[in-house]
Amino acid sequence: MSGAAPALDALAVAAVAVYALATFVLTGLGLHAGALAVVRLLRPPRPLPHAPDGPWPLVVVQVPVYDEPPALVARALDAALALEARGPVEVQLLDDSPRAGRLANAALCAERRGRAARRGATLRHLSRDARDGFKAGALAAGLHAAPPEASARGAGRLAAVFDVDFRPAPDALLRLVPALLADPDLAFVQAGWAHPEADDTALGRVQAAVLDLHFAVEQAGRDRAGLPVTFNGTAGVWRVAAIESAGGWQGDTLAEDLDLALRAQAAGWRARLVETVRVSADLPPTVAAWRRQQARWAKGLAEVGRKSAGAVWRSGLSVAARAEATAMPALSLSLPSLLVVAVLHPVVALAGAAGVGPASVYVALGAGWAGLAGLLLAHVVAQRALYPDAWVGRLRRLPLVLVAPLALVVPAARAVLEAARGRRTPFERTLKTSRPAPLPAWEGGAEAALAVYSVLGFVALLAVGAWAGAAFQGLLAAGFAGATLALWGAGRAAEAPAIDDVRRVAA
Repeated sequence: MSGAAPALDALAVAAVAVYALATFVLTGLGLHAGALAVVRLLRPPRPLPHAPDGPWPLVVVQVPVYDEPPALVARALDAALALEARGPVEVQLLDDSPRAGRLANAALCAERRGRAARRGATLRHLSRDARDGFKAGALAAGLHAAPPEASARGAGRLAAVFDVDFRPAPDALLRLVPALLADPDLAFVQAGWAHPEADDTALGRVQAAVLDLHFAVEQAGRDRAGLPVTFNGTAGVWRVAAIESAGGWQGDTLAEDLDLALRAQAAGWRARLVETVRVSADLPPTVAAWRRQQARWAKGLAEVGRKSAGAVWRSGLSVAARAEATAMPALSLSLPSLLVVAVLHPVVALAGAAGVGPASVYVALGAGWAGLAGLLLAHVVAQRALYPDAWVGRLRRLPLVLVAPLALVVPAARAVLEAARGRRTPFERTLKTSRPAPLPAWEGGAEAALAVYSVLGFVALLAVGAWAGAAFQGLLAAGFAGATLALWGAGRAAEAPAIDDVRRVAA
């Protein structure tokens, strides 16, 4: 047994080192969010260029769909056809659905072509038998099919993208397009997202808070600092010439939006966030759907990080802009790092209580608190910016917002690991219904195991008197237990109503 103690000490030291690395990743991302929150607080919005009234070039409004509920497609088409413009508009339903869905969507388009013609617009149903390139391939095919039209100002064609679960207001183009007409160096303008039904459920409140932080702090902070802005895949307008000069839509990552945005800005184009425009959108209605969405986003970010890092650092962007363009895909590391912290925390806390590497433990914990402070600041700034009359009361939801990502760590870590190994996977759309669906046998199993493990760690830390470590461990146990219950159906009441509910779609 004499060799057992040194071996255990070595394992404890290794665990502390890995724990510290994961903690420092989370700390860096938290401090980055806090820094952008300070920028958002201290710098006023940069004025957007605005073109004088006059004729517009062709605006192609693209609505990509794949096997969506007919009522949702109908709502998206109606919103697109209601968009006001000062020039020709072509609405494209980019349909990669199976045959039955394509037939239903073709009928929806046929019903609306007369309305489109009366508004001076064209409505086209463009379908593909193969989903080559997935969403990126559909968007590229739509641009290839659009008529080549240029304006007297040389702006060329513009392409607006609205996913099927987004509901742009009729004046959305009127408020987004003028900046592109006034500034020929702008590649795209991005609107924010709004979620009117988010407050109806706990799950909706959590998701909306995370997205509010992204748009009101991360995107707004970047824009106010003159740093690269990402395209969020929808609710934005592109200059087609910028898409083409940057290499076009490419389907070799699951984050084709960030990929194109970074390529365009590395090539010398600029982008802006239009803070005053927010487009209403639906949220994933179940925990399972949210997990799949976030895993896809995490993998896409990691894939873009692998693909774009070299081009970004070889570009003519400033050092600050290159660093920010690197930080965008680095967000893919946040959830895997949180999983590492959750697994190793009881081991590290017990090691610290036993006197193994206590200094490293304290440094890691201190850094973790600093990162958490930055993240909290970012959330507070976001709520204050978007809800000036109600932001104080909305802060009560922050504890749940901070714990809820534990439901995402397992699928996100798996997805990022696949990206690191270069494993390609198909694009999976986010489910738009909350009606119960059979889950894979493994769904929730990892969370249940982590919940049991966290409870055992909590008991062990209490037994040795490691009170601070036990407090954090209790949060982990509660978070994983809640994730397990939500996935296995006990949290069904916290889910949003079905998106294909006729009453909600009509509203």
